[in-house]
Amino acid sequence: MSKIPPTLGADSFNCPHCRALAHQSWFRVFADAYTVGKKPSVASSEMLRLISDASSDRDTAEQKRLARFAELASKGKPFRWRHQGGSFAEVKVENLYMSICYACGDITVWCRDIVIYPTTSIDVDPAADMPDDVRGEFIEAAAIVQQSPRGAAALLRLAVQKLMPHLGENGGNINDDIQSLVAKGLKTSVQQALDIVRVTGNNAVHPGKMDLKDDYDTAYKLFKLVNMIVESMITEPRQLKDMFGALPPGALKAIQKRDS
Repeated sequence: MSKIPPTLGADSFNCPHCRALAHQSWFRVFADAYTVGKKPSVASSEMLRLISDASSDRDTAEQKRLARFAELASKGKPFRWRHQGGSFAEVKVENLYMSICYACGDITVWCRDIVIYPTTSIDVDPAADMPDDVRGEFIEAAAIVQQSPRGAAALLRLAVQKLMPHLGENGGNINDDIQSLVAKGLKTSVQQALDIVRVTGNNAVHPGKMDLKDDYDTAYKLFKLVNMIVESMITEPRQLKDMFGALPPGALKAIQKRDS
């Protein structure tokens, strides 16, 4: 089943918290000013323990309410809480939004159309046979894609350039390397994947450089394309070599004699 990346305003997508494809509820954000002398602070674990302990002096409903507040606050994650008797702020914070996952109930925070919380990596793992230097760029791209899709796309193009020496090319120019691979019999599907990574629109993008047209959806596709290239060029040949090497010695000798 294909993944649906988080998208501002979408009815459903794969939650960056629980990864489930789930319905999302959307919320505006309002600003409620602190009174004079009050400033934001983070409740310490001791303070939360005191709040939880204080609930024993209240009625059953209030006990549960205070205990629940202490439990949620201790996790350090954004959560919704209606303060009794609190004022309602009429000042809307523009370009800031919240979505809440129906599956896990966790909050995702957005600035414009970019996820700023949670700061999780994309739900695409590097291919098992990806070389270490290529894997480093892939993982770094995954770590920043929510905040900077253009930066992630640039790193993925750099990853493809670093992949070239592992495929027997010099890695100096992706376009030349692709041409060389095609001359050696590169599969059309892999050539197309390489050119998709290399080119945005009709303009070649240099490895490690950002293109203003790159967005989250572009970056998400590039992760899958890089994996496809590694699997086609490294994993599949290795698997075939392993299977061929596992043939009975007699059969291998007969094949060598036939092909000599």
